[in-house]
Amino acid sequence: MYIKKLTIWLFMLLAMVSTACSDIRDIVGGGTQDLPSDGVVLTLKLPNFTKNTVATRANEQQQINSLCVLCYDAGDNYLGMSTISSDSIKDKGDDTYDVKVKAVPGTATLHIVANTDIKDSDAKDAKGKNNLYNATREGNPNLNAPVCWGSVKVDSLLSPSPKVWLFRQFAKASVTKDDTKVKNFEITGFKLFNTATKGTIANPKLDTEVSLPSSVAYTNEGNYSMGEHPFYETPAGKAYMIIRAKYDGGPDTYYKVEFFNNGTSTPMALLRNHHYQVKVTAVNHEGWSKEQEAKDNPTENRLSVEVVDDNPLIVNMIACKDYELGVCDKQTVLGKANTATITFVTTKPDFKYTVKWNANWITGYTETKSVVLPTSAEHPSTGTLYTIDLALTANCQSAAQSDIVTITSGDLSREVEIIQKGYDFRTDSNRIVQIRGLDGLTQEEQKDYFKWMDKSLKGIWPKENQGRVRNDGLHFFVGNNPVYYLIPKLEGDELTCKDTRVNVDEKSVSGFYKVTLADNSSNNYNRWISNEAFTIITITNNKTNITVSYPVYHVGLFAQLTGKAATDYQLGESKASGWYYYEMVDVVAHVTYTDGTTGYKAYYMLDRNLGATNNGYYSPSTTALAGNEGAKGGYFKISEADNSDKYSAKTDNRVVDALAIGDFKVCDNMCLRGLIDNDNNLAIVEETTHYGEKYNCLRITTRNMDFPQIFIPMSGYYEGKNDVDAVYKDSYHANLWTSSRLSEYQGFSESSPEYGFWYLYLDAFGKSLNLSNYRFVSGSSGKNKGRYRAMPVRLAAERK
Repeated sequence: MYIKKLTIWLFMLLAMVSTACSDIRDIVGGGTQDLPSDGVVLTLKLPNFTKNTVATRANEQQQINSLCVLCYDAGDNYLGMSTISSDSIKDKGDDTYDVKVKAVPGTATLHIVANTDIKDSDAKDAKGKNNLYNATREGNPNLNAPVCWGSVKVDSLLSPSPKVWLFRQFAKASVTKDDTKVKNFEITGFKLFNTATKGTIANPKLDTEVSLPSSVAYTNEGNYSMGEHPFYETPAGKAYMIIRAKYDGGPDTYYKVEFFNNGTSTPMALLRNHHYQVKVTAVNHEGWSKEQEAKDNPTENRLSVEVVDDNPLIVNMIACKDYELGVCDKQTVLGKANTATITFVTTKPDFKYTVKWNANWITGYTETKSVVLPTSAEHPSTGTLYTIDLALTANCQSAAQSDIVTITSGDLSREVEIIQKGYDFRTDSNRIVQIRGLDGLTQEEQKDYFKWMDKSLKGIWPKENQGRVRNDGLHFFVGNNPVYYLIPKLEGDELTCKDTRVNVDEKSVSGFYKVTLADNSSNNYNRWISNEAFTIITITNNKTNITVSYPVYHVGLFAQLTGKAATDYQLGESKASGWYYYEMVDVVAHVTYTDGTTGYKAYYMLDRNLGATNNGYYSPSTTALAGNEGAKGGYFKISEADNSDKYSAKTDNRVVDALAIGDFKVCDNMCLRGLIDNDNNLAIVEETTHYGEKYNCLRITTRNMDFPQIFIPMSGYYEGKNDVDAVYKDSYHANLWTSSRLSEYQGFSESSPEYGFWYLYLDAFGKSLNLSNYRFVSGSSGKNKGRYRAMPVRLAAERK
């Protein structure tokens, strides 16, 4: 793993140490002073990205061509600015420049911006306050003359040889392969998608959080290239990469790569001034034949990568009066990794440190780099930035393992957690799990359960389940379960499974363990997960010393959208089709029966709309939620009745029946109204994202402690005669069809020709939540004129 130049770390050290403890404030000193009238010479450092040593061309020298110096007082009020032309900027080499700066009286902080013209509207807002954190630049970032920003307190400039560090406005990405492991695989280019199209000039939380403009779009097009690709910093979970490559001498195919922290399913925020290095470590199949197919599908195990951020952040500081110690955040590595990298900073004068751990799978460490930090007025003690590589043995168990590494310098200690992921049993050629009993799968798909899951089962990945892991084990269906599994049995195996809810038969199928659900009755809706050490299925092979463990899930089901449900009964630009994962939750409604009596009624409800790939909340205008568009699912008609003798609107349920999954049917009015009436179990609640954005969230409260809420996303609806003619409407409304016709007491008698053409539907907008009614098709007096309304639907089963 690489790190940036020491100058980035010094900037972070200065920022963090200033708040580490009260002793440090004793060093900083008192109030703001004005600079000498003739100015001071200031040394600017432009921290370089880590060089991409395997790139096909050398990095070009990066330049500072112009500077703008902006002055702000102690209250962050704008006082004025000056510009420094290129002929007054002295290049000292090694990305270091000397300039003379001046400040107006009363200046407390100088902000310095390079390589872009600054306007008054950039410098200050309507109240005269600092606006650099909101001012933006867009267009293709320039790697050779980057827009950079830095700031420095005036009292720091009164020290000998003052310095300030400038930070680029953008990040960059590159792609390589591990030549020792990956053969017959030629990368011909890569492209980034969904990166921000602009960025703020300054970032108040540099190197810890993305600074996102108040209004920002995301890229969708570009050109395939090699080398290094610059882009504006982008929130976690948004951006992804498509790698174009030739597999085994074949034509160009396409592979999708998402930016996760290594060994985890946690999306990585892409921060400015970082270099994200994607290394292909394994390839077992050609990619998608078309770019669009790669974009439309989740990442798969046909391609394995490591994503390395060249700068593991110093985030954990401690200080005493005389010196400081800071360490990086926890480090997660893959099970096969043989090293884990730790960085730390100490300002103890003798620079001595110790490294201790407990785990026997950590076998030692090597100091790979030490860089002496320059002094400053705030920190007169010279510090050193260290990088060490811990030596690890491979983890042959399915379960991850972790240990605490303690770094000690003098009397100060800080801990770094090291997590080594488990052995990836899912792709082990000796343990290819097979699935049986699921209608609709080909024989080839049945032969490799996890491969089929990764490639074809939509909505199963953690990022599509609000971080819940569901793609690592065996799933039995709630309700009527048809499936069982075959796990290869090897010589030297020892199997353990103490969960009585699962049967493991070692004899009936030669060469396999047959895993079945113990209670296979058609009314088994008990929700449970077997993922604890004493209940999980575990196989240890005494010849290879490899242990594999299989969690077992009885929380949901897989279902295929096919036939007319995937074609004729939908409207819109793209239709939901194929296999989907759904999870089940328990909800309780307070219902009113037709005789006027009331009572409580329990339902089993699916956690997402029919045909949805995501169970999160979607709001198109909320930055943190705009990526959950897959939560909308398909847009379905609710009927195609035409009042002919064959298809009477009063009785025709073809569409509603086609959308059902076993006992899970399209929700009726009684269910949704009852959830609203039961203490607002269905309600609109104001929430706040981690970016501070407020939004109105339509959520359903469940009876499940491990899954307390599910959501109904903003969706709008379609109206039209066909897909080409269909018009998308009300994108900021959350809509659901119900299966309930508008009944006599609500407006139509059964003798009316209009009875059966009007259905109740849920409509939420802003803070307004209603169950209203809509004619499912254009026309009047019992006529079907062919222009349909199509909305999402949610399925639920009545508890018996």
